[in-house]
Amino acid sequence: MHLSEFADQLRCQYCSQTHSAKQWPLNGDMVPFYFQKEAGRYSLPVMCPHCGKEWNVVWDENPGPIMPLTF
Repeated sequence: MHLSEFADQLRCQYCSQTHSAKQWPLNGDMVPFYFQKEAGRYSLPVMCPHCGKEWNVVWDENPGPIMPLTF
């Protein structure tokens, strides 16, 4: 388990509501990322708890293994 400064500030690409991720790449805060509806080479699919739609956090470079977060 690890911590993230950004994983609790995700903005849904469909309804624009903010929510948190339960898991995050080990180096996810250190590698630039963006939000989009389509998956990328290095992506984390997230389900919006507000609208129920899935979208993706995407990194251009490998952010490391995805691990559970400690909040």
